[in-house]
Amino acid sequence: MKRLNKLVMMGVFFLLLIQLVSAVNLEVNKTDKGSVVISELNNPAIFQFDINNLGARDNFEIYTLLGVSFSPRGTFEIPQGKNTFEIKAYPNAELRKNTGFFTFEYQIRGQESGIFKDTLTLKIVHMANIFEITTGDIIPGDSNAFVSLVNLENTNIENLSLHLSSAFFDESKVVSLKPFETINVSVVVDKDKILGLSAGQYPYTAEFGLLDSTSKLEGKLNYIERAEVRETSVTNGAIIRETTITKTNTGNVKSQAVVEVNRDILSRLFTTFTENPAKSEKKGLLVTYSWEKTLNPGEKYSVIVKTNYTFSIIILILIVAIALIAKIYSITPIVLDKKVSFVRTKGGEFALKVRVHVKAKKHADNIQIIDRLPGMTKLFERFGSKPDKIDLSTGRLFFNIPHLNAGEERVFSYIIFSKVAVVGRFELPAAMAIYEKDGKTLEVNSNRAFFVSDTFARNEDMI
Repeated sequence: MKRLNKLVMMGVFFLLLIQLVSAVNLEVNKTDKGSVVISELNNPAIFQFDINNLGARDNFEIYTLLGVSFSPRGTFEIPQGKNTFEIKAYPNAELRKNTGFFTFEYQIRGQESGIFKDTLTLKIVHMANIFEITTGDIIPGDSNAFVSLVNLENTNIENLSLHLSSAFFDESKVVSLKPFETINVSVVVDKDKILGLSAGQYPYTAEFGLLDSTSKLEGKLNYIERAEVRETSVTNGAIIRETTITKTNTGNVKSQAVVEVNRDILSRLFTTFTENPAKSEKKGLLVTYSWEKTLNPGEKYSVIVKTNYTFSIIILILIVAIALIAKIYSITPIVLDKKVSFVRTKGGEFALKVRVHVKAKKHADNIQIIDRLPGMTKLFERFGSKPDKIDLSTGRLFFNIPHLNAGEERVFSYIIFSKVAVVGRFELPAAMAIYEKDGKTLEVNSNRAFFVSDTFARNEDMI
């Protein structure tokens, strides 16, 4: 019996020795990739296992007896040599009730190579304690507010529902955070909501949602004091112009609004206002009218100015037209003038005599006068200046002048006729001159000549 007991004890010792020896065949290095578990959720603690299998290839299983399940579940193969695995640990609902650090023993058991034992430490926290949130100051006129969200724990947060609300904004977003990461969330400031708000501190709330769990944080943001009055001006009409000038207190303190309008000594005679100005001041040819009013935050003040420019525009157009005609006449080297007169014919055809007067204000070379016959008319070739070229397809007449000195003039005349009687206004196209001046090719057009059939015909030779 004693001998049998010794044999049993030696067998058990031998088995334990095999397991201890085989356990040495695994070298495991653990890297924390997010060891925090949220008590309200079933998110895992994540670790990276770098396993060096010093023995033969085998199938292994990772497990513990303390209410924690692992992924990968079941057996997985670890080849000989260095291998990397992502291991996820899921504490059960009972364990998640107790917040704080939790250290437990786990085992990696091979089908052929025995058991490797080690410990893992994870942390269980309530969702309300994971986040910290702060807001930046808001200044009147800001389009966006910025909220800083901090992940205080070593855990990955995916698809976090975040709802931010205050007197300045109300917006929802979905964000993700890495362990200990800080992100800045931009929210749009509702400018309509903050009109009339004074400077000071205002509360805000941040509601978090992950799956079916929610939590809320509250805080205060600063609305910085700033005096600001903005002006907008809207003008309608062209000749009778109505301008609405609006001052808006876009700051958050009471401010003085001043509206000023300038008019010259002529246009002020045709200008009216919705209310009498507080004062007017004349400086040279300008008169400055001004209005003043104290505005609360968000308050507006408008003045409507109406000016009838009918008379002044007519005068301005006449002045500009005279100036342009004088300028064109003085600058253009070649000036064309086209005239037309009625011609009686023996056969009763409709006929007109056309004169193109060319005058050089400055010296010009290679001058070509181009005129065009109106539709349904023909050229009476036995009278007047003979064109240097006639383009029958387009009805264009070409007259060439080698050069003209300043002050020189040429007159080209010809007669056109038509078998079709003309009633009413008959308009002829403008003539064109193409010439060279200082190495540049330029062109100028004549006026459009016309004839009205019910006027008395001028005395011309009968053809």
